[in-house]
Amino acid sequence: MKKKKVTIEMIAKEAGVSKMTVSRAINNPEKLKKSTLIKILNSMKKYEYKPRFVARILAGSRSNTFGFIVKSNEDFIIPPFYGECVRGASNWFKKQNYRSMIFNMSDEQSSSLFLDYINSGLIDGLILFEGTHEQSLLEALKSNNIPVVLVGEDPGEMYDFYSVSSDNYNGARTAVEYLISKGSREICYITGTGTKPSVADRLKGYTDVMRENNLNPVYVSTENTLRGGMKAVDQLIEKHPAFDALFCFSDLIAIGALRGLRKRGFDIPRDVRVVGFDNIHISEYVFPSLTTVSQDMSLMGEIAAKTLLQVMNEINPNPSEKHIKLPTRLIVRESA
Repeated sequence: MKKKKVTIEMIAKEAGVSKMTVSRAINNPEKLKKSTLIKILNSMKKYEYKPRFVARILAGSRSNTFGFIVKSNEDFIIPPFYGECVRGASNWFKKQNYRSMIFNMSDEQSSSLFLDYINSGLIDGLILFEGTHEQSLLEALKSNNIPVVLVGEDPGEMYDFYSVSSDNYNGARTAVEYLISKGSREICYITGTGTKPSVADRLKGYTDVMRENNLNPVYVSTENTLRGGMKAVDQLIEKHPAFDALFCFSDLIAIGALRGLRKRGFDIPRDVRVVGFDNIHISEYVFPSLTTVSQDMSLMGEIAAKTLLQVMNEINPNPSEKHIKLPTRLIVRESA
């Protein structure tokens, strides 16, 4: 007969306490009465609830485990931007003899599993990617004093997190200036959705360059997916059919746009030049290969990992380095 899986609920019921009290026994045993703590420890012992690991936690040791929080979309379980950053960070953690885990916050069940890990003291720190901010998550991180580094966005004053991001504004400027230098004048922008700083910064970079060159900015918003890029092309053909170049918020959108343009009979780059943003691995292998603004995603992940360890060890980076912003560079390929 299969042995029943032990849960925090079972420990709490056996000890006659709440789940929160069990979590407190794991994370902050000094805050409990000795009699209550003994009840919980006896319950854990009875059910063989990870006794060795819990003993280390109660003794004040770390789990030496770090988490990555991502959110899947319709194209990928782990979007390419996240994947490159995770690889850079996890490789660095491995060299320092730390473990890492990936939590995909795509549904309620996944979020619940992650919160169980947090409340059980099984994660020492987190690298949090843009697009994963939920109220319950933020409250759990705050109440458990979990160190966090945000990757991909500069949160400014929104959250008291350290962050690593790219210079989105100047990256967008570089892309549009390049298209103008190649002779494009009807340059449309396919932007992302939402209120993320990167969405606002890249849109501003685009519009500033267009206006500085006495050109009319035209943009449409779409979801950050391959299908989103295809849909945006259809919208632009209806609203602004004279476009001769597309700058896209991401490589995923740009690759979708390439597909949409080719289905409509456009020759790229003869009829329309296309530039993306990110330089994900597959951008070099689509046809035509994608010109794009490159973010050093692996380096972003490595810096995030190092920053997280600094914060945990209370070796706080210089205040001016709380929000690290890396430069971008244009990679010219066949699409432009």
